[in-house]
Amino acid sequence: MKIQFFTPKMPQLKQNAENSHYSNPVMPSRLSPLKADTVSFFGVGAKYSKKATSTISDYVEKSVESGMARMRRIATTYLDVLESIAISLSKDGFSFDRAYCELSPVKSPKSYVSKIARSGNMKVPDYIRATLYCNNPYDLDNLTQKLLPEMKKRGYVLEKTETSLEELVGRGYVPKSDNVSLKRKVKVPDLDIRLEGASESIDKLTPDLKYSIGKPQKSGYEDIQMRFVRVTDKSSTPISHELIILFGPNYAGAKHLESEKVYSSLRELGKLNVDLSDRTFGSHSHKANRYIELIEQMFRGKISEKLFLNAKNKDLYDISDEIPIHFSKEDLKLFDTYFAGLLDRINSRYKELRLEHAADKEKLKELAVEKRLDSIKIAKIRESLKETIDFFNSPPSQGAEVGHKASSVKKRK
Repeated sequence: MKIQFFTPKMPQLKQNAENSHYSNPVMPSRLSPLKADTVSFFGVGAKYSKKATSTISDYVEKSVESGMARMRRIATTYLDVLESIAISLSKDGFSFDRAYCELSPVKSPKSYVSKIARSGNMKVPDYIRATLYCNNPYDLDNLTQKLLPEMKKRGYVLEKTETSLEELVGRGYVPKSDNVSLKRKVKVPDLDIRLEGASESIDKLTPDLKYSIGKPQKSGYEDIQMRFVRVTDKSSTPISHELIILFGPNYAGAKHLESEKVYSSLRELGKLNVDLSDRTFGSHSHKANRYIELIEQMFRGKISEKLFLNAKNKDLYDISDEIPIHFSKEDLKLFDTYFAGLLDRINSRYKELRLEHAADKEKLKELAVEKRLDSIKIAKIRESLKETIDFFNSPPSQGAEVGHKASSVKKRK
């Protein structure tokens, strides 16, 4: 999933952007170069000053900003193409919301850098992005016989991306030989069909697309994601154009509401500094991970799955009745118990680590700082999720109807 990366004065970063995705191991987010990236650029013989100090992330952000005007022009052309396709395929259930897509067709420089920091990967596949609605995405003929041919007519083809045979095996691929390495990289079309029961329609996919069926997210979210490049783009790093297929506008609203109120907080639980890699049953690390799983299950089950199902019912079946979203007093007690248990196990894990590194003073200082930062982060996550509970528990008179909330789509970053 290659993109045009604007770093003319940073050849090393450009090289990383070209080579780091799939073909090389992705850097863990804790080791991302943008997590602790302070670098100073000083003039010769000049006094050191705050203005002379910058960071890699600042530099990358400015580099991306320098190319925004061009990317917006390319994005406008892309939206024009999608709008014309939606009109031509309207009888097949496709529609296009120009106003929605124009909220943010190009990822902002700040969000661009943030995604690099989260993933540890210099490639950002959704730099240019758009959404189409389809009221019958489960019929994969709409994809293979309708949408993809129309895109090709207009000069856009699915981009090729590298993945491992191991990943393809997880999607049903059977190696022709027992001696083949599952770590071997192969190029496949950049298409991910994340629809419930999509595997039942695998016969409608061409041979090169039959391993494009993934799994819906644990939150119950479903979509089809793909990335195109222009046939005329002969660059070594052609610009990726992301396209997401959703059921309709209610689903788009639910997607953004869930991201704001649930996903953004749950994602932070995976960014703790503490080492929780020990999966030994009964260990402090194992129990901390279990509390994180319980928190995730609570919010996915109580909110995410219901939000997406309610929105899907509206867009596909015109069912206005909604499954209520509400946290009971018992739920609130469990919420408090889960976070108290998580913090207790995190503290116990740090105690273990201090004993392991008792002779290393520098490491002990580092652990003390990380423990304090994790305590602050956990408190912020808890506060954010408590606000989410209050939001969904608020009475209808305060504008808390789920349908009303899900329809309020904010500008994407």
